[in-house]
Amino acid sequence: MKNLGLVWVLLACAVVVLAAGVPYWRLSYDELNRGHFAVLPGALLLGFLTLVLVLTEVAAVKQIAVTMLLAVPVIVCVSVIKDTAADPTSHNLWPFELVLAALSGAVIVLPAATLGVAGRWAMART
Repeated sequence: MKNLGLVWVLLACAVVVLAAGVPYWRLSYDELNRGHFAVLPGALLLGFLTLVLVLTEVAAVKQIAVTMLLAVPVIVCVSVIKDTAADPTSHNLWPFELVLAALSGAVIVLPAATLGVAGRWAMART
């Protein structure tokens, strides 16, 4: 299982990108400014898969965290590319969007990874 750890982590990241990305990409830029409730299931999936990957020890915690942290910026990157293809002026502050996406992903991934490490520690003590 350890040999396939990176494959499992990349697969989980791809699942999150698609699960959160498809609803995100379907919304117009104006609709996204009103709220991100369409991507809530994808955000919950991001936290859940991060927790499961850490608990099952498929790879190193750092590798899992870094890979899962990339999911949200990838979703925003695809959105920026899609929207600027239609209107080049729609994302004139895209670097800030990527920073905010990375921070949004960190708010979900880092606590989930910490809970996973704590859970592994608690299981090892019993």
